[in-house]
Amino acid sequence: MTAAGAARRPSSRVWSWVAAAALAAAAAIAADMLRTGSESAVPAAPAPPLDPAQLRPGYGPATLAEALGLADRTVAGARERLAVHPDEWLRMEALARALAARFRLSADPADLAEADRLLDRGLAAAPWPAGPALTRAAVSLTAHDFGGAEAALERFDASAVPPPAEEQAEARAIRCEIAFERGRLDDARRLCAGDTFALELRRANLAAKTGDPGEAVQIVESLLRQPRLQPPTLATLALERASLALAQGDWGGAGQWARAAERVFPGYWLSEAFVAQQYALEGNRAEARRRYAALASNGNPDVLDALAVLAVADGQAAEARDWAERAGAAWEARSRMLPFAYASHHGEHELLRGDARRGLTLAEADYRRRPYPPAIVHYGFALWRTGEFARALEIVRKGEAAGFLTADMKLIEAVSLGSLGRAAEAGEAIAAARRLNPRIDSERQRFVAFGRD
Repeated sequence: MTAAGAARRPSSRVWSWVAAAALAAAAAIAADMLRTGSESAVPAAPAPPLDPAQLRPGYGPATLAEALGLADRTVAGARERLAVHPDEWLRMEALARALAARFRLSADPADLAEADRLLDRGLAAAPWPAGPALTRAAVSLTAHDFGGAEAALERFDASAVPPPAEEQAEARAIRCEIAFERGRLDDARRLCAGDTFALELRRANLAAKTGDPGEAVQIVESLLRQPRLQPPTLATLALERASLALAQGDWGGAGQWARAAERVFPGYWLSEAFVAQQYALEGNRAEARRRYAALASNGNPDVLDALAVLAVADGQAAEARDWAERAGAAWEARSRMLPFAYASHHGEHELLRGDARRGLTLAEADYRRRPYPPAIVHYGFALWRTGEFARALEIVRKGEAAGFLTADMKLIEAVSLGSLGRAAEAGEAIAAARRLNPRIDSERQRFVAFGRD
């Protein structure tokens, strides 16, 4: 991509700003509807019932470095035990579980890909219906391979001896997530009934993606109130809470929760990325860039793309191009290892680089597998960006008919209607988007890279 192209083509992270501008131009006759509030007029969100400053971690590794050291030792030990008996499926599963646990800390795709291969070997080595079926289902879900997860769950169900209750609850949570992402909300709600940690967290996501962020907040905060949570778990929950604040346009609350996550589990790269993002939302782009740059050595393409967006905002076209090219190489490498897992964000990156048609292809494939709000929004935006306004509107309204509702979805609906010349309807849609998130079309919304999905 040329330097001029880097300056001219904004990241899909900025799509809400660009789209809102397009809507304003296309729907000028609906100006009264589109004039509802500015960034300075956003009402202050009520103080959250749970104060993030009061979070206190319990037992467990106190920092990411400590947690990774423990994870490294666990992986090494499991690898040594497998080397002694390389054909035993239980040892393959133990190593796969250790690798998956380390992936959750570092987001290194090589760990998840290796776990995936080990579980294939383990299932092949074990007599039916024995084998690492539940671990395979969990890893397949993480990799967005729903077919693999469902096949593993069928094997899990075929066990001659009823599995322990905790394993059955884990299987239920996996089924709930698959139903949710496949757009089967009634099934998802039925499967998510229960009070385990995993089921509660999935119920929160269901509420957030169906227009009830208040319920989602209550669920997440109830989990945060549990005593003696391990630092990694506490940080993960705090970031979930930050994501809910972002979805409601509560940037101040999002910052409090992101900084709490960083405090209770120092060194965690995702908390640090949320905090860097927060500085951009607060108007301190220099500090945001400094913090993202410190994280860039881990090669995470989401971080690299965020740096490209900031460089574009600061008029640094050559720097934006460099960050985007590094991100592109990272996305290509990850997609080769785990094609389903990274399709959505890889597609977003392609829009940043200017290959909108490839971005559309990736977004469509992801939507076919997972017709739920993040994929609906990515695909809808790709369609709008490539001029397929009616199709973009159709996709969003199909999602709404299924029971999904988010501010991002309403914004895609608005810009599609505006581009079709249906100004009054577009005005109603943007007003609905702003009711869910008063800052959805703020210029700074382009900096929200983490906590959107």
